[in-house]
Amino acid sequence: MQIQKTFLFIIGVIALLAVICAFFPEDGITIGDNSLYFPSIEEIMNDSDGHSTAATERIKRMEESLRIQQYQDSVYADSMAIFQHFFETHPSRIRLPENNWRYFHDLFESFDSCRVRKKVIHILHYGDSQIEGDRITGFIRQELQEKFGGNGPGLLPAVQVIPSAAVGQTASENIARYIIAGSHKNQAPHRRYGALGQVGMFSGHASIGVNARNNKNTYENVKSFRKIRLFVGKSNPKFKATLSIGNKQPKAAVFGSTVKTFTWNLGAPIKQFKLQLTGSGEIYGLSVDGESGVAVDNIPFRGSSGTFFSTMDSEVLQSMYKTLNVGLILLEFGGNVMPSIKNEKQILSYKETISKQIAYLKRIHPQAKIILIGPADMSKKVAGKLQTYPHLEEVVCALEEAALQSGAGYWNMYDVMGGQNSMIDWVKSSPKLAAPDYIHFTNRGAERIAHLFYESLMRHYDYYRFDLSHSK
Repeated sequence: MQIQKTFLFIIGVIALLAVICAFFPEDGITIGDNSLYFPSIEEIMNDSDGHSTAATERIKRMEESLRIQQYQDSVYADSMAIFQHFFETHPSRIRLPENNWRYFHDLFESFDSCRVRKKVIHILHYGDSQIEGDRITGFIRQELQEKFGGNGPGLLPAVQVIPSAAVGQTASENIARYIIAGSHKNQAPHRRYGALGQVGMFSGHASIGVNARNNKNTYENVKSFRKIRLFVGKSNPKFKATLSIGNKQPKAAVFGSTVKTFTWNLGAPIKQFKLQLTGSGEIYGLSVDGESGVAVDNIPFRGSSGTFFSTMDSEVLQSMYKTLNVGLILLEFGGNVMPSIKNEKQILSYKETISKQIAYLKRIHPQAKIILIGPADMSKKVAGKLQTYPHLEEVVCALEEAALQSGAGYWNMYDVMGGQNSMIDWVKSSPKLAAPDYIHFTNRGAERIAHLFYESLMRHYDYYRFDLSHSK
């Protein structure tokens, strides 16, 4: 009797799903930032194994072609031909303003010298929900720190509401969190946000705790740190910050006026600490780094299209960028604007707004290079058929124009994935590289796209080393 009940229950569930498939809107429904839809019976029955291999095979070919780009130092002409072919034709190349192959030379020189000079150079990775939880950023950080030195997760907000694979955080309840953009936007009564686009405000006594994670998604180089910095804005004269490591309380060096920076150089690596705050003040975040090398900061804004930078206080932002020694800014946006794009006028408007953001960042911190990373392919049902979002290709082209015309680089993630309808392949690949919302990467997919970006950046680094060796 129990077997019969189980069998009838399974049949009932299948029947219910069939009814939902039949009557659910073909174009799905929107919930928050995502689209929900049920596949049609035809899609379920006709799904083939072709999709399961297309994405992984393309990524494999892309990775192999990037490795082929290694230059031959002994034959100058052959090496130049390899580089030219990469810069002009490779889907994974970083498009450069005015085709300036030396665009990154100053940045790479600082990468090479940061360990010798005992400096930390920061890379700010701004993005939407694709990078939440240290996805994409974490892999890029690990690889760059392995090559150029560095430790720690970089910038952290006073209050972390989205779990990260890098570190665990706690904060006392009396720290009010304000964030300038995204679907969880909670704007402060002023424009002073700092590099994270967030500010924590408190009065009285407050605490912030940080501990390195040690799980399967945690990269090795974030598991310890040697240098802690706290960035504080307006505060009362009695403001005090105390760092505790076990029973020890090392003293901080304090400097700065617009943004006051408390710095603890610890020497020996640590895995956790606690900050005790008294008085009142604005906390723009803390930086958790090594003594030298590269720091890569994960700064996600769920639901954002990246149009908020020019609304932040420039004096605070400029001061913090300078203190952090920001050398590269990655702007990974575009996906969240797609549901609202209906015509060419809206595409042009978004292009102009992104151009304005790049110009703003270049004005307040001209030392940094900027790379705009275009949106991934995204799929939705159009006329009952799953396909790339309408106008996505036009938005991708418009963003490339915005970047290059504004003096920034551009990485075409859409092309790297495979272009039109490639998201379908990524979702149906084995193992899965994208989620069933046909918008976001899985953790594995995020790591693969991060690997392609890192290898692309390193081909530009190879050219820097090659050019350097032949210009002496």
